[in-house]
This record gives sequence, structure tokens and C-alpha cells, in this order.
Amino acid sequence: MKQTLIKTAVVIFALSISLSSCKKDKVETKNSFKYNQKESEIGTAMGFQYGVLDGGIYGIGMEFFEKTFTVHYVNSLPDSLSGIGDILELTFLTNNQTQIASGVYNFLDLNTATSFKAFSIVSITGSGLFVNVDPIGSNNSAAIEITGGKVTVTKNADEYEFTFDLKTNVNSTITGYYKGKPVLYAGGKKKSTTSTNGFFNPFK
Repeated sequence: MKQTLIKTAVVIFALSISLSSCKKDKVETKNSFKYNQKESEIGTAMGFQYGVLDGGIYGIGMEFFEKTFTVHYVNSLPDSLSGIGDILELTFLTNNQTQIASGVYNFLDLNTATSFKAFSIVSITGSGLFVNVDPIGSNNSAAIEITGGKVTVTKNADEYEFTFDLKTNVNSTITGYYKGKPVLYAGGKKKSTTSTNGFFNPFK
């Protein structure tokens, strides 16, 4: 009887060590995007509904801000930005005016495409990766253009998952992940008169 109890205790101890090891091995994916070995942790994500672009296709612009930024609101609308960091902007082409459906969104170059595709991303004026942006400084960062790749989107109620795997015009890649509940604002242009492409305008 004593030996049986000892054997049982050993088995339980071994199982507890195994489960503890599994928990340690499981690493949660951070909300971040990575470019040139630099990982920028995402603090705020928001979207802007641009309305119909062409042929019944809608545009929704997503903006992912590094956590070094603070978004300032007026009357519950994003009005200004302070801090210095990186910003990733993507415009999704969808068949829904108010949301981005689950699916794989492949890159679409409007300069060469003959028609719009639902569930695509597109690099347009104001879209791309902006590095070391200082919204109140005199020098604005030039956009690193997106020239290929895809974004995988999973939507569950009002929660989104974005997985980025993008190529740029300087032969580099942008990879990353975001999971959260970003607010999608109607109208594209917000309260700030300096914004011409959604909330953030790097060319002001």
C-alpha cells in the first residue's frame, strides 16, 4: 500500500512538472510590428471608413500606433497625437462599409491593377510605414511604401486579429500581429483640420 502511494505521488509530481513546463513554453503573441530588426509595440489601433471608392467597393483605413504615442480626444473623436514613434497604415478594400470581414487580404497595386478586388490591401497616399514620426516637430518621416504581401484578418464580434506579412519598396519586410477592439470611425476625416487622410497626416 505504501509503495502504491509513493508511485502515485511520483506520477502526480511528474505531471505537475510537465504542465508547468508547457505553461512556460506558451508565449503570448504581442501586439507589435517588426521592421529591420526593430519591434514596435502597438499601443492604439483605430480605423476610418472612407466610403465607396469604386464599383461598390469600400475603403477602411487602419492605423496602428506605437505605444510611445498618446492619442488626444475631443468630443470622443481623435483630435491630436503626441509622442515620437512608428505608425503602420493600411487601407483595406472590402464589400462592407463599416467592418473588415475575416479573410486573407492580398496586396493590390492601384497603379497596375485594372479593377478593384474585395479583400485586398492597397498602398495609397498616406499608407505605409512611418518611422520615428514626430507629429508636432518640423520634420516628418517619409513613408516606406508597401509593395506586396498579405494581412490575415480574423473578426469575432467587435474584436479583430490582424497578422501582417508585408513587403516594402526597399526590399525589406514588415511582420507583426494585433488583437483587440479598435474603434472604426465614420467619415474618414476627423475633427482636426490638419488631417487629410483619416486622423494622422504625416505630410502636414
